[in-house]
Amino acid sequence: MEVALAGRVAIVTGASKGIGREIARELAASGADLVVNARGREALEATAEELRRGGRTVEAVAADVATPSGAALVFERARASFGRVDILVNNAGKGSPKKMLELTEDDWHASFELNFMSAVRLSLACVPLMQATGGGRIINISSRVGRQPDPYFAPYAAAKAALINFTKNLANAFSKDGILSNCIVPGLIRSEAVEEAARRSAEATGKTVEEVYRATLAKRPIPAGRMGEPEDLAGLVVFLASTRASWITGSTFTVDGGIVPTAP
Repeated sequence: MEVALAGRVAIVTGASKGIGREIARELAASGADLVVNARGREALEATAEELRRGGRTVEAVAADVATPSGAALVFERARASFGRVDILVNNAGKGSPKKMLELTEDDWHASFELNFMSAVRLSLACVPLMQATGGGRIINISSRVGRQPDPYFAPYAAAKAALINFTKNLANAFSKDGILSNCIVPGLIRSEAVEEAARRSAEATGKTVEEVYRATLAKRPIPAGRMGEPEDLAGLVVFLASTRASWITGSTFTVDGGIVPTAP
């Protein structure tokens, strides 16, 4: 099934690598022009240049969307460059393993700023512009720990659970304006972020990285028999951004190879 996004403008945060980069690639391949964002300028520019070689117009905005000024910069660059935002993918996020009794208030605040408030700020900034242009799509990337909390990632899990709830609130408030909001809950996706989390978990627990992977898969076997790849997620984002998904809003989609149990 081909999905045409020609003439659409998409913002993708956390777009310099992993899931975000693959989402940007798939949106570009479907015809969208993009504003890509990440904190690291070098990797972000490399992603933007790759997309430009495919014929797309791409703005690369190196900024920390965990801050109000960073989120505002991304939105303002999109408005200044394109005059519209049709698709917003809130993918920026990160979790760092730490025992709960060692967590500080700063740890909690920092996690919520990045994993939750970045999406809140960008979504609410984009809504009036989407209303003015007849609608849009907001797609939030949560995490399986938002549904299956992990005590080594407590702030991250709580923030990602809040993101699921916020998505439904967006849908309830703005679907009538043609702004459809949905959330994706990835399972264990092979990416730089997952590899880094495994390394940090190994350091925190005294295990090797391979032991962390084995323990994780032994504790929560993946019915599909493998870890996910970024492209396993990106196709769903493109579909939700398209007219094919014009009656899908307020939904949460789990893409995890079957690891998260169905709610009763």
